[in-house]
Amino acid sequence: MSQLNPTLCENLNRIRLTLLYFGHANVGKSWKGKTPSPDFSRLYYIVSGSAEIYHGKNQTLTLEAGNWYLFPAGFSFEYACQDHFEHIYFHLKLCSVDRMDLLRNCNSPCRLAPKEDPTAFFLHCLSSHDIVDGLKMQQAVYSLLLNFVAENHIKIINYEYSPCVSAAIRYINQNLSVRLTVSEIAENAFVSKSTLEKRFKKELDTSVHDYINDTAMFEAGQLLSKTKLSVLSISEKFGFCDQFYFSKRFKKKFGMTPRDYRKAAPM
Repeated sequence: MSQLNPTLCENLNRIRLTLLYFGHANVGKSWKGKTPSPDFSRLYYIVSGSAEIYHGKNQTLTLEAGNWYLFPAGFSFEYACQDHFEHIYFHLKLCSVDRMDLLRNCNSPCRLAPKEDPTAFFLHCLSSHDIVDGLKMQQAVYSLLLNFVAENHIKIINYEYSPCVSAAIRYINQNLSVRLTVSEIAENAFVSKSTLEKRFKKELDTSVHDYINDTAMFEAGQLLSKTKLSVLSISEKFGFCDQFYFSKRFKKKFGMTPRDYRKAAPM
């Protein structure tokens, strides 16, 4: 007698861990700044030294050596180093088909003390081009995230969407542009505009327009960070009428201009 669970397999196949950045940094007193509310999560292991994170109303978190820290998507903060600070870091997204971070229900930073020092392993992976090392690293990150979820009681919800919302999400991601209209998306999702707007808001807790804008801004940020495309080319790629309007919208979202965002090294 065999037992199958196709629903679990289908749900798992929808989930994707995207590693946006993986790096190692050893910084000093010049390491300071402010992060906007990002659409991705940050994961740090503190190798040596310490740093301060300032958030909320006069709240300070000291990042101490020998610990992992998880900063969930949407968490904004200021940071500073008083002496020196060596750390391994990941910028990542753990998403389902909606491209919204599954860790977004965690609204504050979390700490995790590992049983062993992972520095040597991750530094090896950082200098390796072996796909097996990459898979081992990915597995280690998955394991870390699961430990954070378990120890901090983070609620992970795999949202089930109606056919029209799922179709709308697919169409938006395949044709990403701020010029997309709800009418066009609804037509391709084979549903009325009003029905799509109501279901989209109910199931994703955001409007169609805001989803398009947030997704476009995230992808624009990735192009600014990882390519040499001009601001004009990026603004045109996502359908903005001109780069000045794009820059205005980008600054409203991330708290800095596209050029300043490009200059800022991954933190």
